[in-house]
Amino acid sequence: MAHALIIDDNMAVSRAIQARLIAMGFNSFDHTWSEGQALSVAQRRSPDLVVVGDEIAGGSATRVAQRFAERLPTPILVVSNGCCEVRRRLPGGPVVDGPFLLSDIDAAVTIARRSRPGQDAPPPAEASVHDVRFPE
Repeated sequence: MAHALIIDDNMAVSRAIQARLIAMGFNSFDHTWSEGQALSVAQRRSPDLVVVGDEIAGGSATRVAQRFAERLPTPILVVSNGCCEVRRRLPGGPVVDGPFLLSDIDAAVTIARRSRPGQDAPPPAEASVHDVRFPE
């Protein structure tokens, strides 16, 4: 069973992300709106994927992504318009420069999975998502 944790304070965005993940084979989800909620939920059930939206109700989206990256081997997908902040907080991960379309999430999840050791990911439906850059 593939379980995803979606962190975003916009329920419409969260549900749209969930719909794309269902099509990729995910069948279990937790939705949270704040940094504290996300960390608490992940302690109860470790996710196979963490998706962090651009805005969260309490805390910092990039800080919560960094905390997950430091504590779990889980792939993390940060959907943000602040790619400089994401690069600063997650220097070892790939960055997908936008504009990022929701239809690109399949390839972005595959890229996130490949960036974390021990994650098995099928090849993406398309070869790339816009401009993928790996920090040097």
